[in-house]
Amino acid sequence: MSTASPRPPRRDQRADRDSPARVELRKKAAALSKEAGLPPNLAHQVVLGNLKLNDVVERLAIKDRVDALVRKHDLPKSLATQIAMGQADLDQVLQKRRLSEHLDSHRDRSALAEALSSGRIVTLALHNAEQRRGRVSAIDRYELQLTAEGAAPEAIHKLRVKFLTDEEQTKAVRNQLRRDKERPERCEPTWKPQERYGCSDRRLFGLIDEQAEIQVTLLEGEVFRGVPTWMGRWEFGMVLPKKKAEVVIFRHALFDLRRI
Repeated sequence: MSTASPRPPRRDQRADRDSPARVELRKKAAALSKEAGLPPNLAHQVVLGNLKLNDVVERLAIKDRVDALVRKHDLPKSLATQIAMGQADLDQVLQKRRLSEHLDSHRDRSALAEALSSGRIVTLALHNAEQRRGRVSAIDRYELQLTAEGAAPEAIHKLRVKFLTDEEQTKAVRNQLRRDKERPERCEPTWKPQERYGCSDRRLFGLIDEQAEIQVTLLEGEVFRGVPTWMGRWEFGMVLPKKKAEVVIFRHALFDLRRI
């Protein structure tokens, strides 16, 4: 009959905690905690050699940056962590959020719809160097109706419209209009979307966000210089330098857009 092995004697845990080695370890951890500003548990792990001091300091610095980003910019903690660790760019993250907010407010904005709602007189610059003045009296998917004083409504395809101004600002806008002589003075609209000038929302909003001065050239050679202020799906607004006149550019009429 076998006999069980005797159990090892129980260690005196209190005596172990009070051993000279343990006491010395706690003293070193307390000193490190005070000197480096570490939480006691992390200082203890550093003294034991389980963690490196530089790694702990960097981890705490990242946590502080994350907390500051969350408070200041109302970011999700996961995104703030990516920024703090250099995996995402704060400026790009904030600009992307501003773009989203701008589109929420202006994506479906239409100067034609605003003119219809207000009943004010507007001037439309059309392809083939034509111009119309009147009130927008109806809008459907592809056409608008413009009613001049004493005349019957005229149906105008939206793609024929290059830019729009309020009647009282038409003269100020015209005085600041220049021409690109290399462009034809008369041409048809670009009917196919894939053949139109490509200007992404991100690029255009970047110029709006920076309040950058830009130069816009239209298909028939009209050139405007000013600061873009808003953009929608089909149009964007520009403020011109003199008299702060505003012109609304239709994006399908663009030939070129560049920063000055």
